[in-house]
Amino acid sequence: MPDETYEANVVSKEQVWQQYFDGASRTSPTGRVIAGVGVVFISSQNHVLSRIVSLTESCSNNVAKYNALLVGLDIAKQLGVKHLEAYGNSQLIVNQMKGEYEVRNEDIIPYHIATITLADSFEGFYIDYVPRLKNTYVDALASLAATLALPEGATQQVTVTNRQLFKLKYTF
Repeated sequence: MPDETYEANVVSKEQVWQQYFDGASRTSPTGRVIAGVGVVFISSQNHVLSRIVSLTESCSNNVAKYNALLVGLDIAKQLGVKHLEAYGNSQLIVNQMKGEYEVRNEDIIPYHIATITLADSFEGFYIDYVPRLKNTYVDALASLAATLALPEGATQQVTVTNRQLFKLKYTF
């Protein structure tokens, strides 16, 4: 309309952080369901921060994925992030967050509501789907967290490095 004033909020790329998230839930050999989440942040200065969290309660894969998003949002808030872009490889969760899919599962509704509430507390929040092949690092972190299955309150420092194949000095 010609007589209306339009307002646009423009945020410079220097202020936007990115969050990649994934959750994993599986049954252990003992029959216990174990779950974990992986979250990777890329700061506006391209610093990378990775976190994995073992979940202390049994849950479905979708609940684990919602928890990954929630854990990431919570960490981002603690870091003082104001503008966040979140990327996950679950079309279900991403489309539910965008309002394109209805949340029907009674177990997921409370997580969805909590996630919407936390996402709305940012000055700017955007979420989108990323193919699994572009989210393999976070997927591996979530699997590692589920595999470690640390007890509640426990922490463990894990360092991952790379190196060339060890070559024997003497060959026989």
